[in-house]
Amino acid sequence: MDIEQNLERALRREHPPAGFAARVLARVEREAAPDIATTRAPWWRAVAAGLLLTMVGGGFVAHREIERRRGEQARAQLLLALRITGQKMHEAREHVREIANH
Repeated sequence: MDIEQNLERALRREHPPAGFAARVLARVEREAAPDIATTRAPWWRAVAAGLLLTMVGGGFVAHREIERRRGEQARAQLLLALRITGQKMHEAREHVREIANH
């Protein structure tokens, strides 16, 4: 029963103290008005953000270029390997033909 009484006491309607509404409205107006010093970021933040984006973008472009060059190099190596393999197979085929003709 003690819990019920505590709840009833805690939830009982009370009138606010005198001047409460005026203090709330004054605080709302004070906090709603933006302070120019806090709302405008310093110019150096914009510059830093621009530099950061430039570096990230440049890094991305550089990474893509490196990957493209690696791909071209791998392609060239593959073509060379295929050319060498083709030559070796041609030589082996010719050797087999020579043996078959004797």
